Amino acid sequence: MKNLALGLTAFTTFGIVAYWTLVFAEIFPVTELVPGYKNWFISFPLADGWIAITSLLAFIFLLRGDDKAALFGLLAASGLIFLGLYALLYGINTGLFFILTTDEMIEIAIKIYCLTVGSFFIVYFWNLLKS
Repeated sequence: MKNLALGLTAFTTFGIVAYWTLVFAEIFPVTELVPGYKNWFISFPLADGWIAITSLLAFIFLLRGDDKAALFGLLAASGLIFLGLYALLYGINTGLFFILTTDEMIEIAIKIYCLTVGSFFIVYFWNLLKS
């Protein structure tokens, strides 16, 4: 399980950095799908940055066997769950969740990732904290 946690914390960090790099390089363009969508979408880099930093610190401390891994893993988990739930409800409320374009399927995959990995992090890092 430790190796899975290491892989997921590293992937989460790398994935967030890569995602926003592609967005700001306009390789992954943001279009106004519903009124206010672009403003909503572009409000996420700092929050995602928080998840990337806490996930990176969880990775580093877990690799070192440092107890601080549990704290940063739980912080990353909380951010992932919040992001996943918030984006899921936004997609449902606006109807975007039901428009299965390639971009929306990528966004749905991200929501599923956030909720499943966030849940895994809660269980794994809570048990690490207790041990």
